[in-house]
Amino acid sequence: MVSVVATILSPQNWSASTLLLVATVAIFLFVRLSKRADFHSGASWTDRGVPFIGSLPFFSRRGDFLREGKERSANGHFNFFFGPYPIVAISGEAARAAYFTTRGLDLSAGFKKLFSAGPDVDSILGRNMATYFVALFKRLTGKEHLVNCLPYLNKDAYDTYSAIDTSAPMDPFLVVHDLICKMTHRTVGCHDVAEDPVLRAKTMKYYDMLDSSSAMSIMFPWLPTPTKMNKLWGGGKLHMLFLNIIKERRRTGRRAEDTVQILMDKGETDMVNAAFIIGALFAGLINTAVQAAWILCYLAYDPIWYAKVQAEVDAAVAKYRTSEGQTPADVLQTLSVEIWESEFPSLDLGVQDSIRLNLMGASMRQNISGKDIVLGDTGVIIPKNAFAVYNISDVHMNETLYKNPGRWDPGRYLSERGEDKKQQHGYIGWGSGLHPCLGMRIAKMELFVSTATFVAMFNYKAVDKHGNPRTEPLPGYNCNDLQPRRMTDTIYLKCESRF
Repeated sequence: MVSVVATILSPQNWSASTLLLVATVAIFLFVRLSKRADFHSGASWTDRGVPFIGSLPFFSRRGDFLREGKERSANGHFNFFFGPYPIVAISGEAARAAYFTTRGLDLSAGFKKLFSAGPDVDSILGRNMATYFVALFKRLTGKEHLVNCLPYLNKDAYDTYSAIDTSAPMDPFLVVHDLICKMTHRTVGCHDVAEDPVLRAKTMKYYDMLDSSSAMSIMFPWLPTPTKMNKLWGGGKLHMLFLNIIKERRRTGRRAEDTVQILMDKGETDMVNAAFIIGALFAGLINTAVQAAWILCYLAYDPIWYAKVQAEVDAAVAKYRTSEGQTPADVLQTLSVEIWESEFPSLDLGVQDSIRLNLMGASMRQNISGKDIVLGDTGVIIPKNAFAVYNISDVHMNETLYKNPGRWDPGRYLSERGEDKKQQHGYIGWGSGLHPCLGMRIAKMELFVSTATFVAMFNYKAVDKHGNPRTEPLPGYNCNDLQPRRMTDTIYLKCESRF
């Protein structure tokens, strides 16, 4: 036995026949283990990819990969694997309509496994956090909660913009990003972080760690890759940060009018409280903060819509001013939730097209129904436990719907044009069908307050970092981006106070 073990551990001493046998067995095992069973989805083409790995371009150049697969497939749908995950990529109006209206295709499972690859919170906490998340988020989007939050949002916007040095160019992707971070803590987080710049910086650092991803960490979540370890570290630090705040409140009896307090009053455990806050903030910070900066940039490049939005804000200020001594910012801080949601239609259209241009990547769902799902009358089948993926640019960059789709043009949603109404689910920026954006009302409130306050307080124009007029066009749509782009140190605004 000792001699056999010694021989195995000394491959340099193997005979030619032994080497040949080992190589043959290794090749057989590699081929056998890497061979994928076909899954019948009704797609007319399958991208085989690389053994074990699958189709790596789904991560490295997602938009191009999905477009090229659609073009190679006779019916526009195709199959591929990403690591262990079988995926059906769909396209076209009929499949899109069924995708957004068919039960059993789960958003949270698709996101967690194909994008976030985060820890299994349900197993850790022993409950279905997705169901709990939806139920509580509906409460947070109710009028009572928004009424409580609105004074904080108004004050945060005014304080942030009052601190801008108008003698120097301002980077909106830094200033506005921090403002929305503060606002999102007001609406779904805690005042402690909103009011402490050090804590805000820490949370953003940890969220950046959570948001980092790699192909290997998604394909093989059990591997201790550097990205996986980084995400676990960031998530752990976030949990400790919020747990410390909660424990301090319990110890001192201190209360605050925020979501952390709502959960404490409901009797939730500290772990559930922290888990919800982390998830809610993640959903808001990743998209809303970037969109708030982009809308200002688009306005700076479009004098017609800039004038419309400014006139709209000025009209609201004039309509609701109660005394001559009120500044525009003073008036905006008195507006009710109903006024904010109804009196800024041009701004609403601008936000809508900003989201269309900056909603990147793909929508992903997993079939958790326990059975195969047929997508309407398309003939496409999403097998049990498989994933369905829909390329967002298939609709948002569709030239048959949107004229000059790469251009920011809020007028495309006006009733006389109605470009988003030409097909079913022709706009998916706020979700669609069975999967609307839970935080839409909160996100719109934050976007409207931040943008309207800025427009009320300043005249502004796009410049470079030295204050010279910026003549380069804004960066265009990149289908291979996995999320909205934060163009820090790229676009600056020169502000001039209006009062």
